Amino acid sequence: MLNILNNLHLNTFFWMVLILYSQSNLAVAQDQSLGLEEAVSRALIDDDWLSASVQRESALQQEAVLSAQLPDPKMSIGLANMPLDSFNFNQEAMTQFKIGVNQTFPRGDTLELQQQQKILQSEVNPFLREERKASVRLQVINLWLDSYLAQESTTLINADRALFEQLVELADSRYRTAAGVSRQQDVVRAELELTRLEDRLTSLRQRFDGSQQMLSIWLPFEWVLLPVDSCLPDFPRRNLNMNGVAQAAVEFADHPKVRAMDKTIDAALTGVELARQSYKPSFTLGANYGYRDSAPMGMDRADFISVDVSFDLPFFTEKRQKPKVEAATYNAAAIKTERILLFKNLLASFQQTSAQLNVLDERKALFEDVLLPQMNNLTETTLTSYTADEGDFEEVMRAYIAELNAKIEFLGIVVEKQKKLAKLDYLLTKSAEN
Repeated sequence: MLNILNNLHLNTFFWMVLILYSQSNLAVAQDQSLGLEEAVSRALIDDDWLSASVQRESALQQEAVLSAQLPDPKMSIGLANMPLDSFNFNQEAMTQFKIGVNQTFPRGDTLELQQQQKILQSEVNPFLREERKASVRLQVINLWLDSYLAQESTTLINADRALFEQLVELADSRYRTAAGVSRQQDVVRAELELTRLEDRLTSLRQRFDGSQQMLSIWLPFEWVLLPVDSCLPDFPRRNLNMNGVAQAAVEFADHPKVRAMDKTIDAALTGVELARQSYKPSFTLGANYGYRDSAPMGMDRADFISVDVSFDLPFFTEKRQKPKVEAATYNAAAIKTERILLFKNLLASFQQTSAQLNVLDERKALFEDVLLPQMNNLTETTLTSYTADEGDFEEVMRAYIAELNAKIEFLGIVVEKQKKLAKLDYLLTKSAEN
């Protein structure tokens, strides 16, 4: 009997452990969420553009090797001075079998400059990859924050929906115990607001799904199905004042976009030097060997060897070399102007984001310190007055709706502030490349 009881206790303990283990696994599965840094890291890992950039850099490096090589030599084989009356190779003394080799040497330092230009073009890609990483990070952060805003707004509405349901019950109870048209209108109004809450939830669900689908560009599909983490990251604030392009040129000098443009300018300036080589002549060296057969009487004939140098004469430069150099010069000047424009755009974006961030800080403080406490006091006061038959139900509903809207608006301010901080972080990105 004792053994039976012990077995029953063991079986009961086993099933209890199994149930608790299953519930804990279920809780873990339900608690899975998509963190911001996890999303950013995975997006960068799966970004095919970065792989393509590495391939483009490798292609340019191989082209640099190719650009520094001399053209392939040219070989010629032929017969010279063959008599047409007999086609006899040894009839005439000048009849020869010729074989020759020619090698062309490009103008000036063309090969060296071509290689240098390709190397500079390849060195643009590491900076472009850094800028791409910073840009992708900013895009993923914005999409994640959009999902967070929709999700947490839904949480706020669901939390307050219970209050609205209690208001419906309160209005219905007062309507049943006291006659009057106004009481019936209270019930209808309360039910209407509940319906409008359901509509807002549907709209928020649509916004959440839209943000998640946009995240699918960067993340695996199974990650997109997860809810976002309810913990909002706080990006550090960078306090920096810039008052002009000259200061912006210093602060943004190491931004990957600027560094990439610097390399592009260097490549363009090399292109100017390359164009100037067109004023110099190119040379072709040739060597030919001529074989002659013995004379009909058996006398040996001497073979011939010929060496020649040919080169072009760039005399008429006004409409050939000069336009080529000027075109390369204008191209380099245009890129330098675009660099100045880039500084202006970065500065304008920085100033705009900083100004928007200051306004968001003021609004956040106003909501936290004044508006939200006042809204809460108003809802409590109007509800107390209504339950004491001293207030209007419409005022109660208006106060509760206003407080809910204020909470959602405050959440939007907090999320928008994080977006602006993330953008400042992008604008102040420093390149790690030398």
